[in-house]
Amino acid sequence: MGFTKENMRFYNFMRCKPVKSAKLIHETLQTVCGECACSYQTVCHWAKEFNEGKESLSDCPRRGRPKSCVNEQTITSIKKDIDEDPHISVRELSDTNGLSHGTVYTIITEHLCMKKVGYLPDGYPIC
Repeated sequence: MGFTKENMRFYNFMRCKPVKSAKLIHETLQTVCGECACSYQTVCHWAKEFNEGKESLSDCPRRGRPKSCVNEQTITSIKKDIDEDPHISVRELSDTNGLSHGTVYTIITEHLCMKKVGYLPDGYPIC
């Protein structure tokens, strides 16, 4: 059926409201989701949090490096570097901005809508 992590959390949240057992919730999830269902330990963890009053279905913020370094600041920095030197390489951009090659390439192609050849935006006239 294609349940996401959030769908399973929501189901768990709704079933915990009348204080159902984690075992019953897990068995139902296994019936509906099959082998894609989350583990019994995960259901127990969510059930405990929801029974203690947690209302949010999303993960709490965590310390450390964020999963994605692509934000307005990094996009602006990459654009500024390209504007200053249109022939700068992805490797140089990656080194100067502290980002991986793949992240820089994603910023250039998907966020700045630039092509690798000359890094010109789509539709930009080539003289």
